[in-house]
Amino acid sequence: MSIIEDHFKLHRAPFPQCAEGPAILQPASIKDAAERVRFALERYGIAVCTAESGCGKSTLLGCLHRDLDPASHLVVYSSMTTLGPFGLLSSLVAKLGMRPRRFKGESAQDLVAHLRGSSKSVVLILDEAHLMPDASLDDLRLLTADSLDKKSPFALVLAGQPLLRERLSEPQHYALSQRITVRVRLRPLTESEATLFIDKHLRAAGATKNLFEPDAVTLLFQHSRGIPRLLQNLALGALLTTASANKKLVDPDAVQQALLEAEAP
Repeated sequence: MSIIEDHFKLHRAPFPQCAEGPAILQPASIKDAAERVRFALERYGIAVCTAESGCGKSTLLGCLHRDLDPASHLVVYSSMTTLGPFGLLSSLVAKLGMRPRRFKGESAQDLVAHLRGSSKSVVLILDEAHLMPDASLDDLRLLTADSLDKKSPFALVLAGQPLLRERLSEPQHYALSQRITVRVRLRPLTESEATLFIDKHLRAAGATKNLFEPDAVTLLFQHSRGIPRLLQNLALGALLTTASANKKLVDPDAVQQALLEAEAP
């Protein structure tokens, strides 16, 4: 048991890197984004989701994945988006239990045939898509439009940092941009959402009361700019400082100390 769990009488460490169940906050922005992305998936379309690092993109993708019935959906996820076209195709083919062919075109034909023959709706999620080479983005366009008279063999979610929007607006990606069904952008938490975010994490860890003074929460929000990952890292540091000082509530001084430690070289 860590010093934080022992001092605050928690049954597990708060603010884990991968939150689950009751610790997950779904603010209005994520709920709205999930609904819009699901709309694109139902139409076998393309959804583009962008967010600054730490703003909940992984939370959104995780919620989407959990909400899709595995009996009727096959979800293929990859974050290996720095691969060139051949490497990306080979990776996707391997994830489906197939053997990559010697030439890219053959692998692409096998992939499309396999997906069209699936009894499930196929959802391809490509994370960190802002890092994809131009040629890989162009190949994705070709894969989603392999036939003039048929729908796409899969629904596609491209998720990444705001740079992805800029890249898709470039002239060489105009044809792919035209095919995008929905575009969503996740924003940082508001101050009221940040307060709920902290409370949900603490309650999920076993806290029976709020462990942060209101002024401390305000300071956390201001310095994290509402970015969940920064918010939870600073909150965790402030809890550690408070426990080390044998105090019962996190005050603004503890947050300031956490900020100094976070900024130390």
